Amino acid sequence: MSPEPKSSPRSAAAVKARRRTCRTLLVQPQPALRGAVQACATPQRLFDILHAPTLADARQHLARQPIDLAIIQTQLPDGSGLDLTAEISRLSHTTATIVVADTADFDVAQAALRAGADDLIASPLAPRDLAPRVAHALNRKTRDKAHTQRIERLHRLCKKLNAARLEVSQQVDLLCNDLVTAYQELACQMQNVVQTSEYAELVQNQLDLETLLRATLEHLMAKLGSANAAIFLPATMDEYSLGGYVNYDRSPESAELILQQLGDHLAPRIAAVDDLVHLTEPQDLEEALGYDAGLLRDSALLAVPCMSEDECLAVLVLFREADQPFEEEHLDRVSALAPMLGDALEKIIRIHHRSVFAADPGSEFDDVPDYEDDADESGDNPTLPF
Repeated sequence: MSPEPKSSPRSAAAVKARRRTCRTLLVQPQPALRGAVQACATPQRLFDILHAPTLADARQHLARQPIDLAIIQTQLPDGSGLDLTAEISRLSHTTATIVVADTADFDVAQAALRAGADDLIASPLAPRDLAPRVAHALNRKTRDKAHTQRIERLHRLCKKLNAARLEVSQQVDLLCNDLVTAYQELACQMQNVVQTSEYAELVQNQLDLETLLRATLEHLMAKLGSANAAIFLPATMDEYSLGGYVNYDRSPESAELILQQLGDHLAPRIAAVDDLVHLTEPQDLEEALGYDAGLLRDSALLAVPCMSEDECLAVLVLFREADQPFEEEHLDRVSALAPMLGDALEKIIRIHHRSVFAADPGSEFDDVPDYEDDADESGDNPTLPF
């Protein structure tokens, strides 16, 4: 005789996992349906029956633990079972409810459906007829529960998708703003390139100091608008003298005082800073000048050193009323022009002082026109104020 097969621990655990206990609340004055409910058990579903003879007892059970199935009689000692059915339907989406009535006429059936009951049975009911009704109510509630969970999961996914959409929209907005800003900066840079090219072409062959300064001031007035502009040239190591000036809105007396103030105090400071300075507040002007701003108190001022090979060859100063401040594009334009003016001044110095350099054959000055010879013939020997 062959030995009987033994179930493995894994198969036993699988059967236990598939088996489910249905916690059932039987709300009746007498538990008349307890046996019939127990007879509804299957290998996959067992029933744990709790008895509540009144509405109050039933509510206590519902408050203490979750209930899978509630079988409720319509007439109870302390009220109507339909009221309890409505409460369960409103508060729980996982509890199946079956209403038990003495007669299943139309009015009772309509009231039970309105209360949210999953089924209505009339007593007495044969035990064999109860099992399919219980299974149908539980399966329906399981489907409703799964449907509710799917809806809740979809709601969570929709929230996540909406949050992602908002984030993507914000990123797109930021990207668009960055592109607009980049385009504006590129357009401004291209405009500066064009205008600096104009200035470079204007001064590339300019070897006369006075003409160079005049051309520079005229170019600035054309591109920056009306303003007072002055170019200070180094006279000694720490002193600067006026090389050129355009007077827009100052009287001759005040202009003379302002220019002296700028040449004596501001120009040496700007040359030492080696960077563009934009001043719009009186306290900033006084700090830059080293004392009371005086006639420049209500002015916006822009100053920049004109460098060539780490040497300041001029200081460019522009100023006008504070209610007409210089814009960002003006600062960019002056910053681009300053080193070009410095290189032009260095070229003039180098040519007019080429006797300082070695006049070796093949040097870089062999192709420079003989300006000294031309000057000697005319009787004028050009000199520079520095």
